[in-house]
Amino acid sequence: MSIPTHVLLSKLRTAGYTFFSGVPCSIFGDLFGLVAESSGLLTVPAANEGSAVALVAGAALSGQRGVVALQNSGLGNVINPLTSLLMVNKIPILLLLSVRGHPDEPADEPQHTIMGANTKALLNQLSIECCDFDGTESGLDRALAQGDDTFHRSAPFALLFRRGQLSECSPDERQVNTVHYGVSVGQAIELIYQQLEPDTLVVSTTGYISRELLRVQDRPTNFYMQGSLGHCSAVAAGVALTSPTRTVLALDGDGGALMHMGILSTIGYAAPQNLIHVVLDNEGYVSTGGQFSTSRTTSLEAVASACGYRTATRCERAEHITTALRQCAWRSGPHFVVCKVNRLHPSQLARVTSRYSPLQNKTMFQRGIGICGNEIATTDKMGLVS
Repeated sequence: MSIPTHVLLSKLRTAGYTFFSGVPCSIFGDLFGLVAESSGLLTVPAANEGSAVALVAGAALSGQRGVVALQNSGLGNVINPLTSLLMVNKIPILLLLSVRGHPDEPADEPQHTIMGANTKALLNQLSIECCDFDGTESGLDRALAQGDDTFHRSAPFALLFRRGQLSECSPDERQVNTVHYGVSVGQAIELIYQQLEPDTLVVSTTGYISRELLRVQDRPTNFYMQGSLGHCSAVAAGVALTSPTRTVLALDGDGGALMHMGILSTIGYAAPQNLIHVVLDNEGYVSTGGQFSTSRTTSLEAVASACGYRTATRCERAEHITTALRQCAWRSGPHFVVCKVNRLHPSQLARVTSRYSPLQNKTMFQRGIGICGNEIATTDKMGLVS
């Protein structure tokens, strides 16, 4: 059973909620687009879930009722503000929490398995009251009433959603098919690889970027990050610092770069000379429905330069990408390259896990670095042959 998203928004407004923030998830479909156009709800997109909680906490301090929408994969990002900000100060907010990887549903992507099985246990451990949405209007009314009671007790409340409980709506075509720039993600990856040494180690971020990399340049030296949005560049920096004789490429996205932007300062400080940090910036979260990010108003290259990267460049055309990567090849890094790309992808784009399990990918990458161990099993728990 499911309800239309506009019904959810209408009931939130009726319940007195006036402030909205969060990080997109495909389970919520058109929620972020509709709330941005909704009267009576002030919406502020957040770079990460913890910041969304803090934004709504600030609104609550001003006497407003606030909502944070997030995927359960981001629950870890909000534990600190939930416990040390909301709960100790008795600040109430409503969490709309989408649950990926729930054990009683068909198998999801492996990166959701652990959190999916432990979402409610974590909430219970933190003494955060929660309710499973049943997909009906009456069930939503009961859940919001329960949340209202929790609100009056000055405590956070979580309403849990499963896939399909908000009616499927076509993503906003103005967002998904927006083409500001001439180069696609796949074309940008091709141009980048043309300028790299064959033994370059690559760490790619979650979502369509890893899937496009799999399509156009699948190599044993690619580490496809299928979870942990925002941590691609940190992983790549760790590889670069400990593998100083190899060029290391972080293939990042604007959503990931924005989520934990403080790592730019860390990379500038650590100064791995062999690191190239590329951000493929399509100004949105295309894999979750085309919601806009805040990169349109942010000069990421200026931030990287201020953080201590040796070079920081913005590219808007194919020739810009080629020139930037050539310059990276003959100068010491760390380098930062923002490639403004469009949102066009092949209609059928395979997931990385259709070819490799996470364990297989890790093993393949370590062998590409030159690490070989006898601990590698011939099959992993997914039943995929190594």
